[in-house]
Amino acid sequence: MRPIPTAIIGFGLSGRYLQAPFYRAHPGFTVHRVVTSRADELAEEFPDMEPTTDLETVLADPEIQLVSIATPNATHYAFARAALEAGKHVLVDKPACATAEQLRELRDLASHKNLHLFVFQNRRWDSDFLTVRQLLDAGHLGELINYEARYDRWKPAPNAKAWKETPGPGAGMLYDLGAHLIDQALALFGRPLDVQGSTWTQRGHSDIPDAFDLQLTYAAPLRVSLSCSLLVREPTPRFTLHGRHGSYVKYGVDVQEDQLRAGMAPDDTSFGTEPTAQDGILHTELDGLTFRGPLTTLPGRWTELFDNMQRVINGTAQPAVPLDDVIAQLELIESVAG
Repeated sequence: MRPIPTAIIGFGLSGRYLQAPFYRAHPGFTVHRVVTSRADELAEEFPDMEPTTDLETVLADPEIQLVSIATPNATHYAFARAALEAGKHVLVDKPACATAEQLRELRDLASHKNLHLFVFQNRRWDSDFLTVRQLLDAGHLGELINYEARYDRWKPAPNAKAWKETPGPGAGMLYDLGAHLIDQALALFGRPLDVQGSTWTQRGHSDIPDAFDLQLTYAAPLRVSLSCSLLVREPTPRFTLHGRHGSYVKYGVDVQEDQLRAGMAPDDTSFGTEPTAQDGILHTELDGLTFRGPLTTLPGRWTELFDNMQRVINGTAQPAVPLDDVIAQLELIESVAG
């Protein structure tokens, strides 16, 4: 099939490093335009492309079929709406919108125009999350009792991206990293019966909620805990799972972002592969015998998000990340953030 002509809106971390490499490597896409003021950085990645500085130029281009939005959170709703109204398919970075109501509006608009709206929930294809999913599918822990997922970092200084420290719609770590943690929980367990939690500010200079703690209630006995802090210097487990037969504890984070920022291409044979030192520990009973040891972490596969998007646009697949899941995610965020 003919590659899908694509425009990338924004060329910061997400646009340049987390999206553009996949569009370049994937035969199903071709990048026609990039909206950015960073001409020098664009030239490093697309030497023959002239930068475009306004969205209207992209929306008026009849060749472009897909608009990939990688801009600050507060712009997502307006940019996605404008692209849909112009007749373009849309991939929008997370958080998709500041409110569930905004995303419902975009979903209905896309449906009315027979277009597809995707959300960049790339961490459904993280190495550690894929391993957790495989482990649960295999039933090696028995009935799951407790699932804990954390995004802890040591970042006491203000973020260099001023917009990430600016109060407003979609601001704060619950919308930032929380969007990934909640999405992963929804992918595994569905919508919870109840959610309790809080957000607060830990860093003295911060004007946004930079920490959160959530407890998601499912049918007994399962309890799900999700949390984030930017003032954790000593690493904590990324995942901790306890079941009636055993436990799994995993340190370290998926390596795909670091590899992309270092210049590794998504089609490199070692892309997405974590070092064995980051393998999680499985302690359980297998075939009547007690086992304790490392569990090999599956390779991360963010490429699958783009594979799925191409197939959906070409009419051969259903979205891997249903919009209803992302709407539920935003509803949960709003119930805690207020």
